[in-house]
Amino acid sequence: MSTKKMKVFPVISRIILISLVVVWIYPILFSLQTSFKTLDEFFANIWALPMGISLQNFAKAFVQGHIGEYFFNSIVIAFISLISIEIISVMAAYALARLKIPFAGLIIILCFAIQLLPTETIIIPLYMMMSKLGFLKIQYIAIVLAYVGWSIPGTTIILKNFFDTVPKELLEAARIDGSGEIRNLFKVVLPLMKGALSTCIVMNFTFVWGELMWAKTATLTTTRGLPLTVGLMNFKGEFGTDWPLLCAAICMIIIPLYVVFLFLQKYFVSSLTAGGVKG
Repeated sequence: MSTKKMKVFPVISRIILISLVVVWIYPILFSLQTSFKTLDEFFANIWALPMGISLQNFAKAFVQGHIGEYFFNSIVIAFISLISIEIISVMAAYALARLKIPFAGLIIILCFAIQLLPTETIIIPLYMMMSKLGFLKIQYIAIVLAYVGWSIPGTTIILKNFFDTVPKELLEAARIDGSGEIRNLFKVVLPLMKGALSTCIVMNFTFVWGELMWAKTATLTTTRGLPLTVGLMNFKGEFGTDWPLLCAAICMIIIPLYVVFLFLQKYFVSSLTAGGVKG
């Protein structure tokens, strides 16, 4: 009886996993096939494949729908945010893991507590603070500061756990050779942390690229510096019934997420499996 259960379990697991993959991937495939259709084809049969492959919707969305402008804004926001998050989090994590920082344990607990706070609870206080400081009038700054502040605690926790796995003997040997802490960090430790850094980059990029609530709130009084998520809402309002055009815009938004993951997947997967085998 137990043998039969052991044989049935892998089959059921595969069926569940395949079903979940279909549920997650189908909306993307539907958007992709719709983006190649004309409006008449879409309303004739929304489930049918396109009669041909045309990039007209992509070109129209990029130029007339201002997706190119929104795309550039999102790239600037993501680049500045990711660079700031990684640099600050790496230094904070190294200090908490390897230097004798007073109340380091309390700092980590506070980072966890900040991560547990729902983003929605701090939107209004954050907006009031940014407004009084005048940051809402400066392009990108309000969005970037919020993203950096939200992402640093979680990134610091992840990197700190990886720094703890680096052998102390390696750092002590570097110190004996006259290497300072900054040199140890960038020359000794960071080359060993490609997996951890890639994991943080993928996670933070996914958040920054797809965040909507704060981006919409921070740009309520301006039309400058709108990221893709906010621009897509305006795009939908402007081209309300042109679903092939809207799907083309959606495809242009999600493509960078897949590109980033494809380039970093080797390090991302290795970081997830790190520690699974003890040598």
